[in-house]
Amino acid sequence: MPNLNRGLSRGFTMVELILVMVIAGILAAVAVPRMIGRNSFDTRGFADQLAATVRFAQKLAVAQGTDVFVQLTANEATLCYIPTTPCPAASRAPGPGGEKPYTVSAPGGVAIASPVAALRFDAGGRPDITAQLAIPVNGTGTHNVFVEQETGYVHD
Repeated sequence: MPNLNRGLSRGFTMVELILVMVIAGILAAVAVPRMIGRNSFDTRGFADQLAATVRFAQKLAVAQGTDVFVQLTANEATLCYIPTTPCPAASRAPGPGGEKPYTVSAPGGVAIASPVAALRFDAGGRPDITAQLAIPVNGTGTHNVFVEQETGYVHD
């Protein structure tokens, strides 16, 4: 007796299965190397963390009505009330949670290539720079943290 339900059976054809395998292979070839190499994620993540630190320094200067310095080295950014490098323990600015000193450190393979050693925000939140400041964060690629001259607006 012939199978009358043969036209109603469902499944994938061989062409559809091969096409799905080819697309999955292409996605794996492109996406897996990006997921395995964390350095590009670390670079971007630290650039975002540095931008948040510089923004916090500006807000701290306004809130406390005093100068706040962001001291930049190749591996970290520290908030301080005076321009002396390294910042003495008594002059270190607190972080958002009250932690002292407020320092963010670059992960391995990521470095700050700042053109200035310290960035000052005055009590009005204005930076002490003569033009837009670009703070490069180097790792896999470069991400810049920009500080605008007039307003102190921090963006990337």
